[in-house]
Amino acid sequence: MKPIRIELPTEFDVGSVNSYLFTEPEPILVDCGVESPESWAALQAGLAQQGLTPEDIQRIIITHPHVDHFGLAARIADLSGGQVWIADLGAKWLIDPKKYFGLRADYYREQFLIQAGIPDEMAQMILTYFAQIAIDISPVPAEYLQTFRIGDSLALGGASWQVLHMPGHASHQTCFYQPESRQFLSADMLLPKTPTPIVERPSVNQPRQPSLPIFMESLTRCEALDIDTVYPGHGEPFQNHRQLIQKQRDRIHKRKAETLALIQQGYHTAYALVNQMYAHYPATFRFAGLWMLIGYLDLLLAEGEINVETVDGVWHFEVKED
Repeated sequence: MKPIRIELPTEFDVGSVNSYLFTEPEPILVDCGVESPESWAALQAGLAQQGLTPEDIQRIIITHPHVDHFGLAARIADLSGGQVWIADLGAKWLIDPKKYFGLRADYYREQFLIQAGIPDEMAQMILTYFAQIAIDISPVPAEYLQTFRIGDSLALGGASWQVLHMPGHASHQTCFYQPESRQFLSADMLLPKTPTPIVERPSVNQPRQPSLPIFMESLTRCEALDIDTVYPGHGEPFQNHRQLIQKQRDRIHKRKAETLALIQQGYHTAYALVNQMYAHYPATFRFAGLWMLIGYLDLLLAEGEINVETVDGVWHFEVKED
């Protein structure tokens, strides 16, 4: 059977998020929106259209531990007694989200925002935003949690779906592929608009992982799949996934070239570059732009087009001499 899309509102710039319902042989939700009265009401209404309530949900499958995808999981499980399923690599984020979102905020405060050259006022605004997210999250009790592994298969809607690890937007992101029907639950991997490659806290004594180059590798893996219909985490289901991938790849290379040109013009820090590339955005909305910019810089570094050195704790980027 095809997944049934239930569109749930969020307060984020990305807009609404999708929850997907399978009604047979048991009611299952894939992702479940933010924890808000508006999202809860929309979920109830969407389920009611199929003759269901939250109490009927037997399993909640989480694609990745971002608050717009798992926010209502604990509430649904409390009512239904259903299990919350997530890949083992992301389970700790659901059990103790305040801790792990807090650790990411610590990394931004103590390293990343300093290295990017972000001034104190903007840095504080960003950190306040993350602190509020951490406060508002309800953890999923461990007794409700079940984990699966990359490479496993999940039974959804009477069919077997392959669990695929598709990092880039999020290091813990999983997507689900049904090869016989050629359906793909893409989470935030394939979206009508290129997903933001989030800068994540590195593991202890390890370098930061370059999110956009990793995302590009995941794009190539998606491109190789035989897909008829994509069911994205945001926006309407679509077809012609290879056409979308090429369009996004072209735009990324275009923006990467713009970044290189700005460095050649004398903009050498991430903060100076983001203010040039995203000048049309209010300062409060430039953080997603900063994540994208770091991605373009990571691509240029990987391709040997630029060098970076740290001066007084701040990254300085220079075009590599021939």
